[in-house]
Amino acid sequence: MIPEYQIEQVDLLKVDVEKSELDVLLGIETEDWKKIKLVFVEVHDLDDRLDKISNSLKDQGFANIKVEKEAILNRYNIFSLYAW
Repeated sequence: MIPEYQIEQVDLLKVDVEKSELDVLLGIETEDWKKIKLVFVEVHDLDDRLDKISNSLKDQGFANIKVEKEAILNRYNIFSLYAW
C-alpha cells in the first residue's frame, strides 16, 4: 500500500494480525522500509517468530528493538515488539 498510495513517510506502523505478522512484514518492499520510523508488532511467538521478526527488523536498519510481555498474557506466547 505504501507505493500504491505514494506514501512518503510512515510515523508508526502497527501490525496486529494474529499469527500473520511475519507475512505482513516480509511483504513490505525494501525501498519502503526507510520510510517507516517506528514499528509496533503484536507477536504470537510460534515457530521462533519473535526472533525472526526481530532479526528482520534489524536487517531493515532498526537499531533499537524492545520486547515486552504484559503480565496478564503470561500464559500465552504473545509479545509486544517495538522497533525504531
